[in-house]
Amino acid sequence: MKMHFYDDQEVDKVATQFFKYYYHDRGKMKWSGFLLSEHTAALNKEMDKEHNDSPQK
Repeated sequence: MKMHFYDDQEVDKVATQFFKYYYHDRGKMKWSGFLLSEHTAALNKEMDKEHNDSPQK
């Protein structure tokens, strides 16, 4: 199989056609039920802060 290289004009044409007719963005469905690593890190940092700020018994 031979690899095809595109010039700038062909790249735009192929990309436009792909996103117009073939690509289906799943949006939120893709992430439902999953936490992103940045969100998880922020939650952990907040929980640590709350734990450290609470008075010791």
